[in-house]
Amino acid sequence: MSISSINRIGIFSGSFDPPHKGHVHISKVFLKKLKLKKLIWTVSRKNPLLEKKYYYSYKERIILSKKISNNIKKIIVSNCDKKYSYQLIDLIQKKYKSSQIFFLIGSDNVKYFHKWKKFLQIINVCTLVVINRPGYYNAFKKSFFFKNYSKFMKKNFNNQKIIPQKTWVYISDKGKKISSSNIKNRLYKKID
Repeated sequence: MSISSINRIGIFSGSFDPPHKGHVHISKVFLKKLKLKKLIWTVSRKNPLLEKKYYYSYKERIILSKKISNNIKKIIVSNCDKKYSYQLIDLIQKKYKSSQIFFLIGSDNVKYFHKWKKFLQIINVCTLVVINRPGYYNAFKKSFFFKNYSKFMKKNFNNQKIIPQKTWVYISDKGKKISSSNIKNRLYKKID
């Protein structure tokens, strides 16, 4: 069986407040590097670790996410929101039983990943994929997760049919210097 015939499903979860070209860029990187059959964008209602006000409503964020990703057939925007990521992964694993599941996060999220509810369950039941975000490499290397789990990092996985669980992958990418926070800051300035 070739690597391209394996049913690989990616989960890219976030607030997408708002979705932007950076999300689309890293989605294309994920699809290509991991040879994903589908990439599910799951728009989160609320981040359980952060008390923050959202600029766009949940419904608006879903509509904007569908609009910005509509030219990429392999991206599915989903509103199957769960409070915690491990619950979301469990739900998607039940739907795609014979698939290998990849949970995708930016390197900016690794700093707090060990504080996520049941974070060990996440790396035990699927493959965690971390993509570099500009300006976060040093924080990523100093993170609790990297210091304690770097021995499980897999750098080259292109020739493997299935990536073993408990393994996580780091993707180096120059990325786009854009963030939802920067966009919202500009929007808030226009209001003032």
